[in-house]
Amino acid sequence: MVSESAVLFKLGTHPVTPSDVVGLADGRYRAVLDEDDAHRKRLRRGAEIVTRRLEAGDALTGLLDGTEHQPDDAWGLIQRHTTATEPMLRDRESAAVLAVRLVVLARGYSGVRLEVLELLCELLNRRVLPRIPASTPGSGDGGLVPMSYVAATLLGKREVSYLGRVVLATEGLRAARLQPVELRPREAMAIMSGTSMATGLGCLGWDRARRLARFSTALIAMAYDVTQGNPRHLDPRLDGLKPHEGVRTAAQWLREDIEQSKRGDERKPVDPGVLRCAPQVLGVLVDAARSTAATLEVELASVSDAPVVHPTTGELLVGGNSHGAHVAYVLDGLKSAVAATASLLECSLALVCDPDASRGLPRDLVADPATGRPGFRSLRSSAAGLAAQVRKHALPGTGFLTALGPEHDLPCPAQLAAIDCLRVLSLAETIASIVALAMCQAVDLRDGQGCHRRASALYGAVRQLVPMLTEDRAQDRDVVTVLELFRAGLLPLGSFD
Repeated sequence: MVSESAVLFKLGTHPVTPSDVVGLADGRYRAVLDEDDAHRKRLRRGAEIVTRRLEAGDALTGLLDGTEHQPDDAWGLIQRHTTATEPMLRDRESAAVLAVRLVVLARGYSGVRLEVLELLCELLNRRVLPRIPASTPGSGDGGLVPMSYVAATLLGKREVSYLGRVVLATEGLRAARLQPVELRPREAMAIMSGTSMATGLGCLGWDRARRLARFSTALIAMAYDVTQGNPRHLDPRLDGLKPHEGVRTAAQWLREDIEQSKRGDERKPVDPGVLRCAPQVLGVLVDAARSTAATLEVELASVSDAPVVHPTTGELLVGGNSHGAHVAYVLDGLKSAVAATASLLECSLALVCDPDASRGLPRDLVADPATGRPGFRSLRSSAAGLAAQVRKHALPGTGFLTALGPEHDLPCPAQLAAIDCLRVLSLAETIASIVALAMCQAVDLRDGQGCHRRASALYGAVRQLVPMLTEDRAQDRDVVTVLELFRAGLLPLGSFD
């Protein structure tokens, strides 16, 4: 449950960023509707327009799904779309989706009543989270099927996760002291249509991608230290000769992490590409995260309903705003950048495990070269398998959906791109955790010599919970420990600026 002391976040008139969505999903912000009089008037005006149309016998939904509905048959409309199965989104993911739908509906162009919006706020704040299938149906916006489970929750139907426990929606609402509402078909469709699922998951993906970029940079800095890399490859004059913003950022992070104070020795051999080209690879992820944030911010400022209820003229505007083409495009690009970073990390693991390339570290980082164990050979195999999965799921989703008929003749892969993006990030984060363990082992084998700011800080944080590998043990637990430290924000990764 979101704390009463959490920062109030007003929905309706203020700009919303992906960072704000993450804050709402994590419970750092408490969602409330803006109390601005003009905004409240617009919300009421939209709802009145819907009321008049309903009284005239217009259910306001037939244009969207090709089916006529009775004005009071919201549950029938919802049930028609509750066709998905497991797996389900995690609580944090469901909260992000709910937050984005609130952002859109609170703009006042959906004809949704205040009491519906207020209940959505309370579902988010009290953590009565709809159980949303991670479904990727082929509709134009991709939201109708999974978002129907959100609409069902407002009616007290289906299941929810309440404070982390799966219960019937009626039980969850009752425990949170909330009452279900009677939705109109237009309100149900407003909740179900649009790009909210892809956008909400995309906001979480953006946040994880930028953190992965910084984690990966810190690990490459450790690789520089333990392999006695030449800092000449990070000469800031090179930044100006290929001035992609992400490359400049990644190179600056590396210089800070290894405390570069000189240009390096021109007489030393050129380092492998995994070190020389790291800023260029990591820079793609940095830039991809930034462009993703920019696109998602526009999407969060958009009205992705179909049809739109114009609160000034009373017209219904029917178009294609519910299509998520831009979201699909940037998330496909983001997961490709994550895949490239995962490959870089896999290469850095191979680097430190090769005695020739690492300038003398024992093969596979074994603690006892005489016996050849224990070492990182098995974890190298695991990392290779994870990297293969990353590359598979990083394929663009544009061509993988099939038209379902005249009403859904232009399927959108936004939701598929979002789900695959999170999957790719999970795999890449695990690879990074394996590499972190290897780099810490290398620091031990070097007796800490040549380590600079970032290597020392990361080594200290990991070694508080995971000792050096000096005898056989279940290393999966080590990987999970580092992964949990990273996801909890407890690894000293350095500045994100």
